[in-house]
Amino acid sequence: MAQIKIMLVEDHNIVREGLKRLIEMEEGLTVVAEAGTCGEALDQMRDDVDIVLLDIKLPDGDGLDLCREMGRVNCRVKYIALTTYDDAHFIRKALECGVHGFIPKYASFDEIKSAIAITFREGRYLYPGLGLDVIMKLPQSGLTDTETRVLNMIAAGGAQKDVAAAMFISLSTLRRRIRGICTKLGVETLEEALASAVKKGLVQ
Repeated sequence: MAQIKIMLVEDHNIVREGLKRLIEMEEGLTVVAEAGTCGEALDQMRDDVDIVLLDIKLPDGDGLDLCREMGRVNCRVKYIALTTYDDAHFIRKALECGVHGFIPKYASFDEIKSAIAITFREGRYLYPGLGLDVIMKLPQSGLTDTETRVLNMIAAGGAQKDVAAAMFISLSTLRRRIRGICTKLGVETLEEALASAVKKGLVQ
């Protein structure tokens, strides 16, 4: 069975060690990296990690900002936020930063396993306890209006340098946004992102 490779980012050693032991008892799951701070996470991030279980509040920074930074190392990784926040505003903000799944810290390990499996397979997981009203408010793709505009301009034949100029941003900034789009759509290349966006009706 193929292993789902997991990175743990949690500043409480006891919690992190407990999660690691439980995960590694499960067939098909393995912990390949772990960290307790944003700095450690950036140092330990690998290009073969499939899922990051991520504490949002870390001693040296915000886990949401960390998603953007780690995406530069691995654009295909999916993030599951271990969080105490459950309002729609936070969830939308987290989605814009590249988070794919949400699970509260009080969830059982069986629920965490489900979150890992569903996020890995389907690209999105929202803990049922967050409520149907929150789920209904979420954008279907997780893309921002700006990201959707980027895809449409490229799909229309715009070269990346021309798209960047039209949006008054640098080419490197545009490429970071493209990597973020790939992460949210669960793909590895711009071509795959465009194909996925067409299927979802995001690109004409």
